[in-house]
Amino acid sequence: MVRKFLATTLIFFNVMLWSGCERDLTDDPIPDAFFQDIRLDLSFPEYVRLRTDGGTYLIPDKGIRGIIVYRKSSGNFLAYEKNCSYHPNDACANVEVDSSNLFLTDFCCGSTFSFDEGLPTGGPAWRPLRRYRTYMTGFVLTITAESLNGM
Repeated sequence: MVRKFLATTLIFFNVMLWSGCERDLTDDPIPDAFFQDIRLDLSFPEYVRLRTDGGTYLIPDKGIRGIIVYRKSSGNFLAYEKNCSYHPNDACANVEVDSSNLFLTDFCCGSTFSFDEGLPTGGPAWRPLRRYRTYMTGFVLTITAESLNGM
């Protein structure tokens, strides 16, 4: 009886594995973004949220759908494209900072992403968010259109 159950279970899992239940890793690429370097003088009051670790700031008019800037630590900033990496050409493929301020989410497809590297942590997304190069000079944070992860 146990042997029959194990054989049936094994056959079921093999059928599921080879019958198309695998993750579909084909998708449109994220469109390219071209913009002049963005310079944020962090001494200005509008950037106060970027003065503490975990702080975020939205630049709505750059990139494809906007850029989310995240302060990981002093002098270490990450800038992500708001365009979700899953079906990026869909009208609703927008990533937002979750209300907990602990991760990024796309409410359209249900994907979630880590702030650490923009890696997907849930939902159907399988690629990370596009991450732009950042660097600090004094109090000025510069964000370039150069993608750090080839997205």
